[in-house]
Amino acid sequence: MIDNTMGSDKLSNDSMTGINIIYHTIKPGGGMERYALDLIENLSARNIPLRVIARKISWPGIAPSSVEFVKVPDFTPFSRINKHLFDITALKYINNAWPTIGLTRVSGPTDIAVVGGTHKGFLNAVKKTHHGIFDYLTIKRETSFYKHAKCIVAHSRQVGQEVIDHYQIDKDKLHIIYPPVSFSSFSLDARKERAQIRKELGIQHDQILLLFPSNNHDRKGLDLILGALEKADKRFVLAIASRKAVTHPRVINLGFRNDMPALYAAADAAILASKYEPFGLVGPEAVLCGTPVILANTVGATEVIAEPACTRFQRTTESLTEALEKFLRMQKNAPLILSQPDQFMPQITDVDQHCSELLKLLKYKD
Repeated sequence: MIDNTMGSDKLSNDSMTGINIIYHTIKPGGGMERYALDLIENLSARNIPLRVIARKISWPGIAPSSVEFVKVPDFTPFSRINKHLFDITALKYINNAWPTIGLTRVSGPTDIAVVGGTHKGFLNAVKKTHHGIFDYLTIKRETSFYKHAKCIVAHSRQVGQEVIDHYQIDKDKLHIIYPPVSFSSFSLDARKERAQIRKELGIQHDQILLLFPSNNHDRKGLDLILGALEKADKRFVLAIASRKAVTHPRVINLGFRNDMPALYAAADAAILASKYEPFGLVGPEAVLCGTPVILANTVGATEVIAEPACTRFQRTTESLTEALEKFLRMQKNAPLILSQPDQFMPQITDVDQHCSELLKLLKYKD
């Protein structure tokens, strides 16, 4: 297994005056898009000059004055080809006097390669045996990305192990730093709206509301969840936060929502049964709002959330059904509310501390 500590191979950049950040899409969103915005906002707030190289840029509001955005033009009408071309050309646009943080599969040297998941890990998880041309191109870029990086930051031990196992990378340059969560956005304050939202959704006092945030129902394991619900206690209700509606008697379709903290607080548990989930911010976000989570053991966040805040299950209908029964027993007398959420996941940090750890790797004196 991988040691969850930072090694001694810190980078030597004592004289640098700024940082390059490479990511193909700068806009509000989830996953790595949100992570990119968090890094840019925090580092620029420290008055660190940044050059951000991207192919799509839609900054929410007024962009920080210390950030120079460089938009790399698309050369074809095809998005997947343009993304490939971006990854292999982005390094041409950096400030060569500054270190570079790569958030995408840059085909060349970077100081820190941030890895939120690997393509080979994904293909194995979804059992895709026939690889197309874009799979091969992605793996080729990914292999170069890891090989040429001075330092690799993986967002979970699961991801770190994939980097070692599938790409033959020296574990000494690998560091496990879990993705940050906004402690101000996700907090127990969200519980003030719990009763009102449950009323709006028509949740009865004896019903148990499970929240399923999803941008990809197949990968997030919706079929498995619905299969388990059909065998589970009738009091379980599944609320799906997604643009894609689902027709099922046990489902409430919420549509796309911006009030996720309030929804987490309104739920009795958040749930994921993902085929591939390198981390899964749903877990820590829900816990910070005082709500426990029910997560498949394929979800990276299970590494850092302790019981009873996290009920784990193997990715089978039988195991999830047992997990729901276990959760029901914990809810026997009253809803399980996590009044001290921090104590269940001490390895999770806010954005500021996370960026400080990256700067330590860069030896940046800000």
